[in-house]
Amino acid sequence: MGTRLNTFHDASGRVTVSVFSHRGNPPQQHWIDETVLVGDGDMVAIGGGATAVEYPQGALLTASYPTDDLSGWTVSAKDHVDAQAYELVSYVIGLKIAGMSRDELLRSVYVSRADSGLAPHPEAEAGLPSSNDYVLVGGGFRVDWHGAGNLATASFPATETSWKVRSKDHLVSDPANIRAYAIALRRRLRVGTVFNTFTRADAGRSPHPAAVASLTPGYALTGGGAEVHWNGSGNLLWKLEPATTQTPSFTAASKDHHVPDPATLTAYAVGIRLG
Repeated sequence: MGTRLNTFHDASGRVTVSVFSHRGNPPQQHWIDETVLVGDGDMVAIGGGATAVEYPQGALLTASYPTDDLSGWTVSAKDHVDAQAYELVSYVIGLKIAGMSRDELLRSVYVSRADSGLAPHPEAEAGLPSSNDYVLVGGGFRVDWHGAGNLATASFPATETSWKVRSKDHLVSDPANIRAYAIALRRRLRVGTVFNTFTRADAGRSPHPAAVASLTPGYALTGGGAEVHWNGSGNLLWKLEPATTQTPSFTAASKDHHVPDPATLTAYAVGIRLG
């Protein structure tokens, strides 16, 4: 069960989200399918993330996605080429809406999935069933690697109605499938109409770029992501972190690994309000 870090509300006061976290220990080199559960039985898991480690060698993200029953968020990460034991921190964002039971809210969430197929640098994009009926509130990814590793470089809202994800093998060949998850909420709920917002923040070119996307005031945080704009050997995500302070925001960070490749990065925050 996750430990509650903070709680946010939308301008209406009817949307409540909380961020919960869990630190895995003892340290290990590979964390596979670590699930952090929402620490509130009335909430539905709507978003999440993970923080691996930046130094001294670093470890990179390979998964960040919702559980099938939306009770938690599952994350994975691994060191690569250079050995690095670390404690993986996982996060889940829980959502509840005043006037709706958990079961009713659960029936109002739709999760779309799309697979890339096997590739050295796989990419997938999951969309909504209908932009009139649903609003995009977040997304995630899962890399199905089996050899040296295939590591995340992007998980972000590509359009108003779709979530795009990318990963790559790095220095050692390991083609893999990546699965994209798009998480949506019914636009018209019994208690009101859902409006969403996307904000972004850009990091300048750096070996280890990082950015914080702050949410539009009046909206409650439901998710976030990042896109690394790499050009050489690769620059890889090690942090996708929902607000750990009392500021509704989403932090993302990446790093070149073993060989230099400075890159830029765009972080995204997603939120909703009830009207």
